[in-house]
Amino acid sequence: MADSDKAKEEILLARRMFLAGCLGLPWLWICNALYFRLKVFGPKVVLDYWPGHAPPQPESEGGNSDNSGDGEGETMEQQLERQVQKQELEKWVKRSTRGAVIVMGIFVAWIVTFQCLKDSFPSGWFVMDESDAEVTGW
Repeated sequence: MADSDKAKEEILLARRMFLAGCLGLPWLWICNALYFRLKVFGPKVVLDYWPGHAPPQPESEGGNSDNSGDGEGETMEQQLERQVQKQELEKWVKRSTRGAVIVMGIFVAWIVTFQCLKDSFPSGWFVMDESDAEVTGW
């Protein structure tokens, strides 16, 4: 039951981080995706291991290293519950990942647009006027 409680806490954390990201803190989506990336996406080359080396062995989900996660000694209900919990965690983390990619794409597009077309924006959009540059020394 301890694994089930831990999985429910992880799902609750992933859900809360996604919802907080929807409320205007999209950096939490990035944190959510990075925190749960091994459980959802698995090990990735360069992030988790170097090319030419073997990827790290996944931790057994049952918490018992003798089972190696193959489900021996578990009832069908326990296996189904574990699978449903994994799918629920994946749902929230993948939503966070998609949201982070979309927001970062919009942010980068805005920066590129503003830098390329800054002469066409009114002076009210800038924090400081170009003529004030001599005062600051920059």
